[in-house]
Amino acid sequence: MRCKKIYTGFWLISIFFCLAIALSSCGSTKGIALGEDSDKEGFVHKKLSNAVPVIFKQNRGSKIVVFRLVFEGGNSVIDKSLSGIENITLDLALRGSEAHPYSEIQQLEYEKSFSFTSSSGKDYSTAGFICIQRDLAEVFSIFADCIINPAFSEAEFEKQMKDISMHIASRKADPSGALGNAISKAAFTNHPYETTASVSEESFPNINLTMVRGLHQSLLNAMRLKIVVVGNFSSDLIDSFTKELENTFGQVARKAYSAPKIPKIPAVGESVRVANEQAGDTGYIAGLYSCPRRTDSDYVPYAIASMYIDDLLFAQVREKAGAVYSINTGVIGGKEMLGVLSVYKASEKKQLKKLINDAILSFNEEEISKKIDQYKNKYMTSIFSSSQISSGLASSIISSLEYHGSENAYLKRGRQIQDVEAKDVIAAYKKYFEPVARNNAVRWIIVDGKDNLSEYDF
Repeated sequence: MRCKKIYTGFWLISIFFCLAIALSSCGSTKGIALGEDSDKEGFVHKKLSNAVPVIFKQNRGSKIVVFRLVFEGGNSVIDKSLSGIENITLDLALRGSEAHPYSEIQQLEYEKSFSFTSSSGKDYSTAGFICIQRDLAEVFSIFADCIINPAFSEAEFEKQMKDISMHIASRKADPSGALGNAISKAAFTNHPYETTASVSEESFPNINLTMVRGLHQSLLNAMRLKIVVVGNFSSDLIDSFTKELENTFGQVARKAYSAPKIPKIPAVGESVRVANEQAGDTGYIAGLYSCPRRTDSDYVPYAIASMYIDDLLFAQVREKAGAVYSINTGVIGGKEMLGVLSVYKASEKKQLKKLINDAILSFNEEEISKKIDQYKNKYMTSIFSSSQISSGLASSIISSLEYHGSENAYLKRGRQIQDVEAKDVIAAYKKYFEPVARNNAVRWIIVDGKDNLSEYDF
């Protein structure tokens, strides 16, 4: 099954575009005492004394606990000259506290099979862990100490920056990485999303350990925090763990914070051509175009239309013409997004644009009307499959909180999919995809060997 992904790190463009919306199904809560502040969907809501919200989600039968600390704002509150510093800060914080050296944490991770994790995104970032429920108290104690009292070891920072330096060089040389860099610069110039999750070649020399420590203090702001916990909880465990949360993150001060305003991302612009020696005679291409926000009423019809478009592109451009190794549609962004048509390893150059446009314009209203249930079922399966694991469930809850303002928004997607009719999908196609092929309402980013760039009719 070809699915789509929402990309939070621009270098992930190299994976080449399976879609989707971070949504999944919920586990049953039958037979579990949830307490007075629970609801029928298995959510238990708490609030710490500093007003940090805590959301517990029951995942019945699971022996695993997933904990996520969410930091509002993400990279959009950081200047592009410091791109990647939030990623560095969270990763470095989890490399030990004064009380728990990194070597001790690594040994315990191996012995108890738990893991610390962090990620930095456009609109929010997270730090957390996955552990067996019996180890929750011990693992949380170490995690909280790392976040609140990180060691920020000079040696670990230097090691981290050395690894990043090598990664920057590798990404720049690799054609997929070069495409990711070019997309970020073309799509997000003078936009809050211009600051990337990864350290850029430009930001690398600007980042030092003093700045990391300063950003850590900015992140430790109760105004920016939310907590999501997924597991199989009794009321007593919820109450006792909430006390532990109160004794740690409940003591974080509330400081001034204003959420960034995210303007719409302009889609149309001049084509960008990037010469890359390692590309050889092969093209790595992305076309950026307008798409709905994930909160818009036509987002689900758009996603279903894109699944049909993917099949048309695959059948005609890849299979019949043999022009590319892979071709898909997807989305990139966060609160504001762009559609992206991704071409991986193009061998055809002169006729490629025509092949793509012809495939998009072959959208058949009668066929989609006949196959609408098939695509709805495929879409339903793709978005709810992540609920099979607790970490996917936590991601769905966080995405719902950040982009829909409600922890259970993902649960409504199933009904939204079922309510879609063929006419809705056709309307979404005409609004978003047809202009790409008919009116050239798309901005192309092309990476290829220097001598090949002029051969593309983009």
